[in-house]
Amino acid sequence: MKKIKVCHLTSVHRYTDNRVFFKECTTLAENGYDVSLVAPGVEDHERNGVKIYGVPANTNRFKRVLSTAFVHVFKKAKALRADVYHFHDTELIPVGLMLRILGKKVIYDVHENNPGAILSRAYVKRKWVKVFLSKSIYLLEKLSAGHFSAVVTARPDITELFAKHKPFTVRNFPVLPNYDTIPDIDIPKDKPAVIYVGGMTEIRGLIELIKAFEQIDNAELWLLGFFGSDDFEQRCRALDGWKNTRYLGSVEADQIFSYIKKADMGIVTFLPVPNHITTLANKPFEYMACGLPMVMSDFDYWKQFFKDSTLYVNPADENDVAEKIKLLLSDPELMKSMGTKNLELTRNEYNWQLESKVLLDAYDFVLKQ
Repeated sequence: MKKIKVCHLTSVHRYTDNRVFFKECTTLAENGYDVSLVAPGVEDHERNGVKIYGVPANTNRFKRVLSTAFVHVFKKAKALRADVYHFHDTELIPVGLMLRILGKKVIYDVHENNPGAILSRAYVKRKWVKVFLSKSIYLLEKLSAGHFSAVVTARPDITELFAKHKPFTVRNFPVLPNYDTIPDIDIPKDKPAVIYVGGMTEIRGLIELIKAFEQIDNAELWLLGFFGSDDFEQRCRALDGWKNTRYLGSVEADQIFSYIKKADMGIVTFLPVPNHITTLANKPFEYMACGLPMVMSDFDYWKQFFKDSTLYVNPADENDVAEKIKLLLSDPELMKSMGTKNLELTRNEYNWQLESKVLLDAYDFVLKQ
């Protein structure tokens, strides 16, 4: 039988985005779909059975919306003549609507609470502009969602925002590696390592986290990911806590587990901005998949979800961050029992192998329309 052609679209994410490529596109290819991915700043090639098509990248947000999204992504998408289009960025909503007008099946994948997220974006300087953009995005999503074949969301609180459209909640649980065969990495290590993996931005609590390590000399902070800007990286490097910090750069999603497994503790100290307090970030689940104990922000939503899989901390207080890290490091039995429990939870519940079934159900639903 002829394979069903699926085309994923992004004008913002790297083609190797964990959710877009390693989880969704790869899963669909493994389940018999003919999968393409249109993404910015990459050469055309094939990987994991997915055909990747590059479009020009643009760092200017206004030009990116007008050029990359409206022109290049739409042009490439139309040329690929897919049966189902699956897009990942709010700025591609007009492209999704145009594809619907052309009679195509279209899925909108909502990664975050977009109206809430814009309120904490550092690149928007004026508060009134943030409020205006937040309300505009809210209206755009509300008015357009009903026109798409399906809405997929990354977490339950986003699902509630689109409840009338009966979205499919496809959570960002990790693609589990074989724990025993995770490759070792050659990093010298003479003291316990506390690892943070993810974007390096101020609202993710990096300043307070590095400051906490001014007070911790018996452990080292490992940072793995991209800095939001050169200016912010220099601010971080200028802090006294950088003496106990090791920046490991950034690696692709399928290489992250080697670094996490070598660490002794995972940490996520996001600050309490609107899009964080109900998020289900990738990284806690990746720490858990490697059997690590954790320290996390004391958001009510996280306390209800993660329960005793972690210690909780006020992320805006570097003293509290330091004390909780030292407390966990001082209790080897707690670290071991927490890590063992976390490993079992990911094997039995919090993993992509189980969550991917919801994605496949969404495609069955769309194809029956």
